Amino acid sequence: MLARLRNILIAEGSIERCLMWFFGLVYFAQGLSCGLLAQPFTYYLKSHGMAVDTVTTVFAVAALPWMIKPLYGLLIDFIPLWGYRRKTYLMMTAGLAAIGFLGLIQFASPHVMIWALLVATLGIAATDVVVDALMVEQGLRLGRVKQFQGQQWLWLNIAAVMAALLGGWLSQVLDPTEAVHTAAMIVIGAPAAVMLASLLLVKEDKVALEPARMRRTAREIGTALKSKALWTVAGFLAFWNLIPNFSTPLYYHLTDHLRFDQYFIGQLVSIGSIGAVLGALIYRRCLVERFSTQHLVALSIGLNTILALGYVWLNGSTAVVLYLFGGVVSMIALLTFFSLAASVCPPQAAGFTFASLMAVHSVTTHLSAMIGGHLYERIFDHQLTPLIILAAAVTLATLLWIPFLPAESSSRDRFEAVREYVTS
Repeated sequence: MLARLRNILIAEGSIERCLMWFFGLVYFAQGLSCGLLAQPFTYYLKSHGMAVDTVTTVFAVAALPWMIKPLYGLLIDFIPLWGYRRKTYLMMTAGLAAIGFLGLIQFASPHVMIWALLVATLGIAATDVVVDALMVEQGLRLGRVKQFQGQQWLWLNIAAVMAALLGGWLSQVLDPTEAVHTAAMIVIGAPAAVMLASLLLVKEDKVALEPARMRRTAREIGTALKSKALWTVAGFLAFWNLIPNFSTPLYYHLTDHLRFDQYFIGQLVSIGSIGAVLGALIYRRCLVERFSTQHLVALSIGLNTILALGYVWLNGSTAVVLYLFGGVVSMIALLTFFSLAASVCPPQAAGFTFASLMAVHSVTTHLSAMIGGHLYERIFDHQLTPLIILAAAVTLATLLWIPFLPAESSSRDRFEAVREYVTS
């Protein structure tokens, strides 16, 4: 029955349209899962007396699965599972995420809940690797990488709008433990949706475990690792993400200094997600076809510098505008940088190479959060303004990377080359 329904869906819509539906649905599920748990879990850790730098360390540990994404990429690129390189892995990794969410529902001890969050994150991160490999593989073949990226992050942020509102409300009306339990009960349906979407919308031919194919993939990985463009993009992503992050210090600042209640903080996060939706739409409709990657990178750096400095004047009157503007400019930057990363990945080794770049992104993001938390807690004596000024200065310094990034013309040449490679 599922096979018949899948054939109907694929027959009535093009492969590209089915992939757009699939990427939208999976990233909606991911946005709901991560977004709904974020504030209740932070509130839960804070209620146990954890300081800012301790909370950022806990989240860094829980995010370890995002940092080892290249291992999943190697696995899915080299070894088909029951004849498939994508679909069966999606089923297995989504199931693992569901197990982690079940643990968050059942237990109340901080140590056990952190382990449950780690298991859930492992499933989400592994699913993300498979989906991104499919996106790069099919996006390069169809010449639609930027459009697929825009679709993914558009729907992730639509989910984040809803998740932030609900997460803030749960944190306001329930005690911290109940808020986490309730959030986990809601998001446990997300992995099931991913499994169903994988069965219905992903068309994949069976492949055997062929030594020739494995050697071919190994050669692609070797070529990618020798690529100057790949290492340049990796260095750029690392530098950008090592900008001292003040998101967790900002949460403590909102609660302890500005005295915002949990529901209003959730509303602000939701407004930021609305801004991100607008940013994804602006990127897809107004920027992708009109500006080169280097111009978009320069625009993103300039806007993010202005945004960071704007937080110096954060108060009850400016918070809504800052969060909305922050969502827009952050999403434009994210889509620009991720599309740049996808453009330097070979399709046969898409899982490994894109996952490696995303691992660089994840590792440096959490190092940045830990640095920001340490500076706020130990150096700046709970003062947010010095941290903001430092972040703005380092953001502006990222402009120095632009002359070294891959040129737009070479990216177009690479699209043609990989398209020929995939279809051969």
